[in-house]
Amino acid sequence: MYKEKSIFCFLLVVFSTLMIAGCSPGGETNEENAGNAQNSDSAVNLRVLHSFSGSQPQAPVIEPALEEFDEEHSDVTLDIQTAPGNDILEQLRTEMSAGDPPDVFTHWGMRRVQNYIENGLLPDLSESIEADSDMEDRYIEDAYNPVEYQGGIYGLPFQGYSYYLLINPELFEEHGVEVPTTYEELVTAVEQFNDAGLIPFAANNHSARYMMLTWFAQKNDTDSLIKYATAEEPFGEDLRDAADKVAELSAMGAFPEGYQSLETAQSFELFRQGQAPMFYQHSWTAGEIDPEMEDQYEVIPFPLGDQASTPTTIAGTGHFIYMSKEAYEDPEKREAAWELMKKIAGPEVGRKFVEEIPNPTALNVEYDPAEVSPVMNQIMDFIENDENVVPSYDEQLFSQDVEDDYWSMTDQLLQQDLTPEQYVEEMNALIEEYPSVQFE
Repeated sequence: MYKEKSIFCFLLVVFSTLMIAGCSPGGETNEENAGNAQNSDSAVNLRVLHSFSGSQPQAPVIEPALEEFDEEHSDVTLDIQTAPGNDILEQLRTEMSAGDPPDVFTHWGMRRVQNYIENGLLPDLSESIEADSDMEDRYIEDAYNPVEYQGGIYGLPFQGYSYYLLINPELFEEHGVEVPTTYEELVTAVEQFNDAGLIPFAANNHSARYMMLTWFAQKNDTDSLIKYATAEEPFGEDLRDAADKVAELSAMGAFPEGYQSLETAQSFELFRQGQAPMFYQHSWTAGEIDPEMEDQYEVIPFPLGDQASTPTTIAGTGHFIYMSKEAYEDPEKREAAWELMKKIAGPEVGRKFVEEIPNPTALNVEYDPAEVSPVMNQIMDFIENDENVVPSYDEQLFSQDVEDDYWSMTDQLLQQDLTPEQYVEEMNALIEEYPSVQFE
């Protein structure tokens, strides 16, 4: 038995050798194949976790960018893992807690990574940024703000955001409703559309929250918003007035029945089907608009809260790419990870965000307006030209510990379980307990 096995193995080796010799034209090619195998063995392995896959609007840009990087870097092997949308929150939290972080990952800003920074799981990238000439003037003003923490910079920005008010002008004309420019005119429009049997706003609880944020922001700049987030200044009359407006709109039926439990896509469907003439949302939804319908819609300025309000667009940087501290401390991984981060947070990806998704970008890029959807062109015009452009205080400025309670409290306000005065009091108590220390 042993003898038969030995003969078989010998013949197998001979056969394999002949096959290799027959397929190779000469010794030089054999050496090249051996070299390729050695290069493959010595490639730097990067485990990458991102949330932009499948039906996510950003997938058509992010996934090809990762594939391009893989093709351009034979010395790097990417192990790509995905957790679409909000699923990345739990997966990243689990991996960080287990001491097994991905080498590179995408995520939101400080409101989601503050604990990782404080626990030493993310490196300060300031020196890498300063030493790399490619980074000079790469990003829009204040793009790093959501990943700056006590003087350090912990991620590279790539996706921007903006809130925008989209209307269906045909429905305004059909029902004889004036396009509102002030809150009082908006209330009148809501009453008229209610009388016509329409849902004034295709909205969910996020939409209502964005409205409150915008009326509040119309009386503030970025510096004053930071003072509220750090508890240096208490919220007062401005927030109460903004809270009162959204509570009033909710009570008068401006939003769909059961709107607080609607997904954003479900609320947008009401607008798309012509059941609602107005839609106020986050700019990622611009990619959901049917291209054949875009010429029929219009982006308009958000109505002013009162005579003391300033035309305002809430916009900023929403997504970043990060490197784990473990990868940073490995010189080979650090170099490979840095190049991958620059690819994702680079000008080509930024241009494609505006032209192809569409979505605002955090990069200073030239894009062709002819390649951009009509709605996206209007959104970008507001970002670039509005008098007051400020970040969302809940997306960029609050400490990580504030967010869940803040969302719950805002829902209570919309359900009339809290008065606007009580809402302001509870907000101040919450910020006093969890002030942002990002800007110290």
